[in-house]
Amino acid sequence: MIGFSWPWFLLALAWIPLLVWLYRRNNARQAEAVVYHPDTEFLSSIAKRGFSLRRELPVILYLVAVGLGVAALARPNAPIPFPDNRTTIMLALDVSLSMEADDIKPTRFEAAKDAAKIFIKQLPAGTKIGLASFAGFAAVNVTPTADHDEVVKAIDDLSLGRGTAIGAGILEALRALPDRATDKLPKNPAPAAIVLLTDGRNNRPPNPEDGSAEARAKQVPVYTVGLGTENGVINFEGNQTMMVGFDPETLRQIAQTTGGQYFEARSAGQLNSVYQKLGRQIGWSTKPGEITGIVASIAGLLLFASIAVAERSRRVI
Repeated sequence: MIGFSWPWFLLALAWIPLLVWLYRRNNARQAEAVVYHPDTEFLSSIAKRGFSLRRELPVILYLVAVGLGVAALARPNAPIPFPDNRTTIMLALDVSLSMEADDIKPTRFEAAKDAAKIFIKQLPAGTKIGLASFAGFAAVNVTPTADHDEVVKAIDDLSLGRGTAIGAGILEALRALPDRATDKLPKNPAPAAIVLLTDGRNNRPPNPEDGSAEARAKQVPVYTVGLGTENGVINFEGNQTMMVGFDPETLRQIAQTTGGQYFEARSAGQLNSVYQKLGRQIGWSTKPGEITGIVASIAGLLLFASIAVAERSRRVI
């Protein structure tokens, strides 16, 4: 929300209606000289012209520039994002065999790894991030670190396994977070978040509800991403196939319980967009900052544009 350090300067905006009135009054003034012209119908049509954006554009640009100039004098301020290096993030990636399905090209597994790397690139330098993976059980691959290249390398080294233990993935990621490894939560714990991606349904203990309850108690939002389509299948020996899909209700409940968000990705492009959004959202904080220079610069550009458009539009009749 935009605020102003010197809001009383905004009273000068009252001059803008006066400028509009003077402009309209000047245009309506009758000509004081007699003009001889062979085509009186043409002159009459000009005199009767209504509003024309092309003719009025220089005035509109000028008035907007004046308004922004006045706003700049009031010293506007707005929330400005800045890196919050106190934040720690754990990626929790599903590495179950269902990630071999190729309904998301080239496979769900490769698309998930590529998207996770995109997410890491979006994070501000210095933000600590770790990696946990889960199939039938969960493991921490990288403890939170500011070395993002180490996490990227660990993502490349992931391999698939049987089973899907979503609850274990949440709990293992929680234990890797600073200030969350023990049952007792510090008075002012550092901000933390978990980004969990899965393409399946939980079929191993513990229950996802247990993991989300502990995450809520430890003030860690879990952002859940469901990956896959209704047509996803994996092949077994003997030419057998099995349909594989994620559980949106469980993922949505995890996010709601912990204060995170739920996303669905039905293609590699959608998955990349989800991770890009999360990368711009997590690890950043906002604080009020003065934007007088930005507003004044825009006002100056619009003033210059109004002069340029007026010169270009000038015609001699």
